[in-house]
Formats: sequence, C-alpha cells, structure tokens
Amino acid sequence: MSRGVASTAVRELKVLFFGTDEFAARALVGLNEGRYTKNSVIEHIELVCPPTLYKRKGKKDAISWRAQTAQTANTLHMKVHNPPDRVMSEWEVPEIDAEDGGGRFDIGVVASFGRILSPRIVESFPLGMINVHPSLLPKYRGPSPIQTAILNDDKVTGVTVQELHPTRVDAGRILAQMPYKLTPSLTRLDLMFQLGYLGGVLAGKVLQNLSLVRKQSIEQDDRLATSTKMFSARDTHISWETMTAMDIMRMHRAHFGHEPVYSHLRIKNKHVMIKLLDLELAWSKRKPLVENYLDMPPGSLLKAKKVPYIEIPCIGGGRIHVSRFCPAGKMHVDGYQFNAGYLKKSREARLVSTPTDTKYPPRPFEYPPDYKRPTLEEVAADEAAYTAAYAQEAAEAATDMQTGMTSEPSEDD
Repeated sequence: MSRGVASTAVRELKVLFFGTDEFAARALVGLNEGRYTKNSVIEHIELVCPPTLYKRKGKKDAISWRAQTAQTANTLHMKVHNPPDRVMSEWEVPEIDAEDGGGRFDIGVVASFGRILSPRIVESFPLGMINVHPSLLPKYRGPSPIQTAILNDDKVTGVTVQELHPTRVDAGRILAQMPYKLTPSLTRLDLMFQLGYLGGVLAGKVLQNLSLVRKQSIEQDDRLATSTKMFSARDTHISWETMTAMDIMRMHRAHFGHEPVYSHLRIKNKHVMIKLLDLELAWSKRKPLVENYLDMPPGSLLKAKKVPYIEIPCIGGGRIHVSRFCPAGKMHVDGYQFNAGYLKKSREARLVSTPTDTKYPPRPFEYPPDYKRPTLEEVAADEAAYTAAYAQEAAEAATDMQTGMTSEPSEDD
C-alpha cells in the first residue's frame, strides 16, 4: 500500500535541493515540474551539488567529472551552489539573491547527495529537511538500495520520502511511500531514472501539506530494517563455479551504467581482464550455437559464423549472449572483433574466475560438490518457465502503469 498525501495548499516555499547522481537529477526534474501543477506550494528551487572537476588537456582545462544534477539544473536554469569542502564543516546555507526574491530557504530536500549533512545544516532551515530514498524503508537503508533490490530478485521496490534524521542514515520518520514493480529487464540506470522522477513528484506532494503529513508520519521499525553496502568494482567479478546465467544477468543489471561485470581470458602467456558490456539471457527461442554445450565447462566462449554475439554456458544449464566486450586497456569491440582479435589467440577459449600461473596448462573446470548436470529437457523447461514468467511480469507492469501503481501520484493521493 502506498502512503498517499492529501493536498491542502499553504504558503509558497523556497526549496534548496541537495543531490548528485542520476537518481537525484530525475528527482529534481519531478520536483521542479510539480511547481506548475495544481495546488503546488513551491515558489523557488536552487541546487547544491559537488563542484565540477577538471583536468588539464594541452593548454586547456577539460571537464573530467560533473554532477548529473548540475547538468539538469543548467537545463532548468537553476542556480547551483558547490560546497568546496566534502565534509561541509564550515559551509553555510546561502541566502537567496534579491533578483530571485531574496530571503532564506524554507526547507531542504535531499536525494542521493553523497555527503553527510550535519544537524547544524538541517537546523538552518525553518522547516528542516526531507529526504527522497529509492526503497520502501526501513528495507534497504544505506547507499545501494537499487542494486540490492535487483540482486535479491525483488518483485517490488519503491520510493520513500522521509524526515532527514539528524544522526542516523535513512532512519527518519516516514512521510510518504510509493511502490514500484520491478520487472526482470529493468537495470540500475532504469530504476534510478524512474524512481528518481517518482520520488521528486512525491516529495512535491508532501510539501503541499507538510504540517499534516508530519503529524501523520510513521516511525520506522528498526527491527525490520536492512542495510545495504557500498559496492565496488570487485563486486562485479563473475564466478563461473557458482553463478547461474540468471545470477550473472542480475549482477549486470544491478551495476549497469556504473561497473561492468568482468572475467579473465588466458591469451598466450598472460591473463587479460575482459569486461562484458552488452549481455542478454539466451531465450528458449534461440537455439544453442553448439549442440553439446551442456558438456562444456561454464565460461566457455562459443561462436558461429554470421552470429554477432558470443554464447557462454553457465552453471545450471543457462546461457548468456554477449555482443560487446572491453579487454583491459583496450577499446570496446563487438562479437566479431572479439572473436577475430582474442579468441583465436587464446590457448583455451574459456573465461576463468581466477587467473592462474601461465607457466602451466590451464586448470580443468571444477564443478561445485554434488553438482548435477541438467539434461536438455530440464534446461528447456526452465527457459520456457522463465519466458512465461517474464511475459507475465511485463504485462502486469504495463497494467500497473495504467492503473497508477507506477505512475506519479494524483492530486487526490
């Protein structure tokens, strides 16, 4: 059930938005669009984000990194503030320029800012601060709720608008929530865009009747709380001995747009790290490139003439198709180029989980203890079941989109 927001307009608010990444950028768009809807109470918005980074190229400085929110604010013609200190120990909430009406900001809205805001900053706003978080709190507190939901194969995720807790991460009182259907095709980047926009719209609804919403807010039950971790590149390493095709696809989706999944390929006397960029689960309608693929060790690289992808069998009988690769330190290559430039040079056309000493022959693949190799009939049944489940979930998601579960809250929510 979503926790809706009644609409009773009060005075106009001046909002200072804190955010950095794609999720925050879409939340900023949703919040800003709410300014032009019925019963909106937002008069003015400005942005706080980390400063743009530059590196020297020849005689000029080139941008090496820029916050996604900064680009969005530029499009929306918003003023941007860049605290130089990551800790923000001496940073003060700015005043609004006279040309924009002057005075103080009424409230702060935070979405994936990436910096700790001290109680001093929170208390600088007459109405305090609220936070937009991409999960149904208290589930998945912390830095990676979207990735964790995908990795855990959740069927529903969502967005929460909460009070910003002065000392604990994502532990504030819940002001409003909205669920969102998580289908098997959605990636981290998809959800950052979609949940971000939904969260921005929902935050605007909260602001329309902030006083009443706060009176009806709910304290989080810490007994139900789960935490997420900060992921790194190491978390995208494929273990062919333990990961099924579905596991690999979930890892790919969870880190899409940030860290590609990777493995290692032995080429002559060295191992090369290979990033797998474009992955697809081999549907039952696609016949295996090799008839005896179930007899081949997981991680094997199978190819065929005039086929633009490389097929890789996995534990459990599933297969993935990879159509774009990136060898370490090299340019991206497609399936044809990877076959011509790398597979023909490899002593064994197989990706391995752990590089070994190249002085010795490649180690044979070691299956997990008590592993039972599936039959073709069992694999076909699994693929057919997944295909049917995927189609059903996609249809349900489309229905939910029409009925409002995945759309923005209405004026009466």
